[in-house]
Amino acid sequence: MAFLYPFLNFLQAGVLWPPLAPFKPMLIASIVTGAVGLMRSKGDIATMRRGFFTHPIFRWLCIFMAIQVVSMYYSGLLYMLNEFNFWYVYVLFVVVSLLAIHDSTSLYRYVWGMMLGSAFIIAYGLYAVAVHSPTLAGGRAGAYGMYENHNDYTFIIVMVLPFAYLLMRTCRTRLAKLVLFALVITCIVGTLLSLSRGGILALVLEIALLLWFTTAGTRRVLAIVAVALIGTAAVIHQFAAREENQLGHYSEADAESSRYELWRSARNMFETHPILGVGSRRFAEFSQDYGEISHDNRGKVAHNTYIEIAADTGLLGLTSFFLMLRGMFRATGRPRLAAEGDNEFTALRLAIAISLASIMVRSLLDAKVHDWSFYVLAVLAIATSTLEAKSVPADSAATPVPSPGPTLQPVRPTVYSRRL
Repeated sequence: MAFLYPFLNFLQAGVLWPPLAPFKPMLIASIVTGAVGLMRSKGDIATMRRGFFTHPIFRWLCIFMAIQVVSMYYSGLLYMLNEFNFWYVYVLFVVVSLLAIHDSTSLYRYVWGMMLGSAFIIAYGLYAVAVHSPTLAGGRAGAYGMYENHNDYTFIIVMVLPFAYLLMRTCRTRLAKLVLFALVITCIVGTLLSLSRGGILALVLEIALLLWFTTAGTRRVLAIVAVALIGTAAVIHQFAAREENQLGHYSEADAESSRYELWRSARNMFETHPILGVGSRRFAEFSQDYGEISHDNRGKVAHNTYIEIAADTGLLGLTSFFLMLRGMFRATGRPRLAAEGDNEFTALRLAIAISLASIMVRSLLDAKVHDWSFYVLAVLAIATSTLEAKSVPADSAATPVPSPGPTLQPVRPTVYSRRL
């Protein structure tokens, strides 16, 4: 179940096959996975799970979700329940995921489930471009469900790329290395075909971080120079291709002025309601009440995750969200793979840190607080840090301590016993 649960989550079976939607496949998967996980609740596993659910990341996650619900208090209980119905799935996902992970083996299975589920979404986007799917806006790569939009599509790419690249270094079989290498290439191609400007900026940053932490000395200098040159060319190409794709409809200048317009409205919301904002997910509904919003921008999100959180749930929401992210960074422990060697735990911690940093940069240009990446990375940060901490004393205890052996009495050479 550790593999299947994240795989199904990203597959979005109810969206991919609409006839399954009434049966709520992910809710069923959550119930089954949670029940199986609860069967393993004795001894060391129970102790480890206490570490999971008392972890600062999990506490701040729950507080952040509670604030989303409380922020709707002025609209009445029904609206609060509706907001709870939207946000509880993220807490449920984290809880069930942690119940599915009970040792390092199940943790790696979970990571593989996440990677292959993401790979299906990314590959679907490439397939949609190849067959000229009518669902693609302007022919820009996108998938379905949460990742139908070309900008949203790049979030899953930015999330999974560090895991595919870093675990490729620790895999022991050629088939696994080949699958992960194909996923890395697919991520790069998918970003280019999405024509997402924010996506290509985040991707170049992410590749630079990966090469910085996995190389040293002269190789590091050469790698960063290569990324700077190739990345600059890729960014220029992406911006030009996007401009051509939307020629006469939505230029780069339009995008810039649109964001400033929305951000000014969000700032006014925050200044008017600094504690709990205007209500969770209500920026798009009220943006025109707090600023001059042109017709094309009405009903749009703020195109910046942090600004939208501040507008929606005020200082309480923004603070709890940043404290959750801070806990995730602290859980990674500043790993340096080039210095520490190709260790699986080290690779996972580094992948989490780079993925989170890149997602946070990507979030500056799109409002995606509800994206799965934040909550999958929360699961992995909690599980990896807890399991690694647990394994250290266990490993040291398992290391045999050599016995001193029999005490050897000094023997006086016979030459000293001779008398002259």
